[in-house]
Amino acid sequence: MESCVPGRYQTLRTIPEFECDFNLRLTAGGLLRLVQEVSTRHCTLLGITMERYQQTHTAFLLAKLCARVYEDIPAGAEVTITSLPSSPIRAVYHRYTTLSLPDGRTAAAVDARWMLVDTQSRRILRRAPEELGLPFDMAAVPELPIRITRPREELLPAGEEVACYSRCDQNRHMNNTRYADIICDRLPLERLEAGPVRELCVSYHREVPMGRALRLFSRETAPGEYYFLGREGEQDCFEATLSFAEKE
Repeated sequence: MESCVPGRYQTLRTIPEFECDFNLRLTAGGLLRLVQEVSTRHCTLLGITMERYQQTHTAFLLAKLCARVYEDIPAGAEVTITSLPSSPIRAVYHRYTTLSLPDGRTAAAVDARWMLVDTQSRRILRRAPEELGLPFDMAAVPELPIRITRPREELLPAGEEVACYSRCDQNRHMNNTRYADIICDRLPLERLEAGPVRELCVSYHREVPMGRALRLFSRETAPGEYYFLGREGEQDCFEATLSFAEKE
């Protein structure tokens, strides 16, 4: 099943084992990659291809996201993915995507906020070039609160990661879905064994170019809740909060 119109894309997907953890449940990074794949497929079907981006010297960069997992999504599960884009609001393009189980229950939702940039001047574009042909003149879509609050306590060093070849995309910087993997790899294993991540919010400040190193800092802010900061040199590249408790 595949349904595509400018304001809505829907498809069926089977959850692959390689995007699942040791308990055969979909990981946070796997969820984001699935959502990214579906979003890209939607754009491609509408004619918004890589060639079109190259011709117009434009690219979409992810600014913020919130991912919520309401229940475990096991390997082999067949889910209906529905993705809804909206018109830009002050240069921000919202896209809300849900994964639903066969009985109709929503198992996960991702609220992603994108910005269109000129790849030559690095400026944020408040109006897309006509040649790009964006058809997203749609009503507002559902939103999830993206709450990221720095802890008052001193952050603790949490290691270093490199934007290596396998983590980078065609723009030659760390793919946004890989930050979820990096964050989860820094969590205590006993916490991950006890239950899955229920909410992940990420704010992307700066791209990490291929080959560059990222220093990580973290802090447990409450039982089952964590804050992460990634820094390259003296520049903050991303912030994130992660929770194992369901949010209201």
